[in-house]
Amino acid sequence: MPPPGITAMIPCYNEIDCVERAYREIQTELCAYDNVELLFIDDGSTDGTLDAIKGFAAADPHVKYVSFARNFGLEAAFSAGFKYASKAWTVQFDADLQSPPHEMHRLVAKALEGYDVVFAVRENRQDPWYRKLGTWAHQTIARRWLGIELPQGASVFRIVRTSVARKVVDSRLSTPYFIATAPLIGARYTTLPTEHHPRVDGVGKWNLRKLFPHAIELFVGFSFRPLAWLIGLAVAAVAGGAVISVLALAGQLSQLAVGLAALVTSLVTLMLLTMVARYLVRVMRVQAIGVPRYQIREANIPIRADEALYGHETPYVVAEVWENVS
Repeated sequence: MPPPGITAMIPCYNEIDCVERAYREIQTELCAYDNVELLFIDDGSTDGTLDAIKGFAAADPHVKYVSFARNFGLEAAFSAGFKYASKAWTVQFDADLQSPPHEMHRLVAKALEGYDVVFAVRENRQDPWYRKLGTWAHQTIARRWLGIELPQGASVFRIVRTSVARKVVDSRLSTPYFIATAPLIGARYTTLPTEHHPRVDGVGKWNLRKLFPHAIELFVGFSFRPLAWLIGLAVAAVAGGAVISVLALAGQLSQLAVGLAALVTSLVTLMLLTMVARYLVRVMRVQAIGVPRYQIREANIPIRADEALYGHETPYVVAEVWENVS
């Protein structure tokens, strides 16, 4: 039996070359189900993506949209998507359709076996080598070295029980890293190999500059082991420096050796201070968890007053603390 309702959630950022094809193909696959909606989350696009989405909404009552005041990032986009999805299940797509929409039927079938989340694992992944290597490396480090539970190879193409997704979004964690948070709250999850196609239109948004901080968010947000290792290294460096100083005073070492030891100790200390600062940022984010991670400029569905950039001037804003019920 099909699930009681499906939200197809499509985060978009400057996807004018892809968004029409995404709408058309996803809408075609959704025809297999009753009680559906397409929810576009425009992440502050500047290239006409929002105008295209408004055109879909004007012609198709199943199309809903939320548009951010600026680019807040993918995590903010899917957080809003899960919050404002109105159906019991949410399927998250990429606008580039590298994960083909027809694979959603297999995700749905797997979820109905009794899972809260089914993550697609991209078979024969058609991405640049550095993206494939980066994903494998940071997930492997997280699992094997840092003790973080997350499904290896999981992607953002996934089906989620919407009520569980909201628990993930509302959890008091420093970063909404969904793949790691879902296991943490006890969600029943599994993975499913799916097709993966080369990007046809537009330009990919992920590069090495974004992949590195994305990995750091995972490491620091879900494990204290990096801090513990660096503290141990700092203690060893200080102890070694003390020994070298004693030997230098006794005339056993040259000034060059002493200088190198002082340099190493200074570098390790600097790394430690940097890591401590990074964890302090994590703590401050948790303290400010009630502050919205994004601001919405416009939408065609009811949105919370505290998330509306223009407050009650924004159409469809609701005054009270609003909780969507599937």
